[in-house]
Amino acid sequence: MMNFNEPQNIGGLQGMTPSVRFLLILNVAVYVGERLFGVPFSRFFALPAIWWETLSFGQLFTYMFIHANFNHLLVNMVGLFFIGPAVERTMGSYRFMLLFYLSGILGGLGWSLLALPDTYCVGASGGLMGTLGAFAAIYPNARLLLWFIFPVRAWVLVLGLALWELSETVRAPRIGGIANAAHLMGGIAGFSYAFAWKDGERLQQWWARFSPFGGASSQKGFPEKDPVSSEEINRILEKIGREGMGALTPAERASLQRATRR
Repeated sequence: MMNFNEPQNIGGLQGMTPSVRFLLILNVAVYVGERLFGVPFSRFFALPAIWWETLSFGQLFTYMFIHANFNHLLVNMVGLFFIGPAVERTMGSYRFMLLFYLSGILGGLGWSLLALPDTYCVGASGGLMGTLGAFAAIYPNARLLLWFIFPVRAWVLVLGLALWELSETVRAPRIGGIANAAHLMGGIAGFSYAFAWKDGERLQQWWARFSPFGGASSQKGFPEKDPVSSEEINRILEKIGREGMGALTPAERASLQRATRR
């Protein structure tokens, strides 16, 4: 059965995946182009606080590739390097890129609702927090090294970061110059996307049971399905071995989840 508790190959060049490699190269190239060759990427790609007044809709897609300084770039790229491949291998490259972009865009939108006029947001932190949130949704019990020293479970780390970002968002921040709202919204978006992808069938069952519009009539729409045959499970496992978890259809993922709960 597929183990959602311990991902494989966290970090290391051998475990690098195509989408993460692309994002690493793109972010570093933009930074080098601006710092060493004077290309004014920030002028055109940074996200202004009141982006709707300046018709800067495109900056919601581009601001996440601009970084204020080397430390800003380094922290984001190190996090993406270690966490991103595990999420991409599990979800597939297409879903991972969609996850990264949605987290970054929603992070930018969340920041713009609270930001002061004449301020700008840059950096891949929203997408990175979304990736970390997705990792916690898929592998909640996996152990990560906080500051490369202290082992902590993924869900504990992400919950702690979320509470910190919320605290820094709703009151005067103790550390200035950080788009905490973008981090928080990006993390929530990534966690929600991955949780829905992983446990979509369970969410449907919860909705049918607890929704005020559900009740007995809605529960009939989600009957208990027949047990999954061993032949079907073997076929799905063979497909995972050949193509990875990201290649599974929603029906195949649902069958695998039902089998693991037996």
